[in-house]
Amino acid sequence: MGSGKSTLGALVARRCGVPFTDLDAEIEARAGCSVAAVFARDGESGFRRRELETLTALVPTLPVPAVLATGGGIVETDAVLPLLRQAGRVVWLRADPGVSVERLGAARVARPLLQADWRQRFAGRESRYAVWSDAVVSTHPEAVAESLTALLALCPFTVPPE
Repeated sequence: MGSGKSTLGALVARRCGVPFTDLDAEIEARAGCSVAAVFARDGESGFRRRELETLTALVPTLPVPAVLATGGGIVETDAVLPLLRQAGRVVWLRADPGVSVERLGAARVARPLLQADWRQRFAGRESRYAVWSDAVVSTHPEAVAESLTALLALCPFTVPPE
């Protein structure tokens, strides 16, 4: 949350000339409401269920290659890991929790998980991110786009010139 997944995913996809998909946007499209509204209506467990259902339907339809941004809490659902592995490489955009909350600014109100003890939640996810990730990148939008572009250059597709 607040690491820049959507912003960076779109930047990397554009630089690599591949499609970009934001899982939260897909969830919102299928639910017909915002992620915050899904949380309000169904709670976190309902959202996680919807997240898994959406990812399960989405992964087989993703073009290869592509960039997919997931929500930060996706690591809390064990059944998601095989789907992410099927989709490709998993990159952890590691951000300092305090910086993430700062980045969210006014949008924090629409983030239900920030109403709880978010520092504890971030800390609890760290070990899962470490196990799930093929690469870890510290976040700053332009620097990360450069790093991910270099990493993705290892893929069997060409990075178009800017």
